Amino acid sequence: MTMWADNIKFVKDILDGKYKKIDDAVHELNENAEILLKEPDTAKSKELFNSSARTLELMEPKEIDQLLQTILEDMHDNEKKQLETEAKTKLDSRLAALEKFKEVKAKLKI
Repeated sequence: MTMWADNIKFVKDILDGKYKKIDDAVHELNENAEILLKEPDTAKSKELFNSSARTLELMEPKEIDQLLQTILEDMHDNEKKQLETEAKTKLDSRLAALEKFKEVKAKLKI
């Protein structure tokens, strides 16, 4: 492997870590939203619900985009499309989860 290939792998690993955080936070938010809608006084679920929303809020789309642009420069079209689609999917799921957070929060007046 060349040095540049190592750098691409390093940046891709960082992106994958961020994507995993998004997936985990979205799953946790959805899970705890369902619990809270059934039992609004569950303290642990409220804490996990708010924590996962905060994680999603702190995940900066601009930072993900910068990392993505760094590795897309020297890639082929097929690889570019695949990585761009993956990023768009993750960022869309993040936005959807944040919208759900706002809706549930307003509904339950948390």
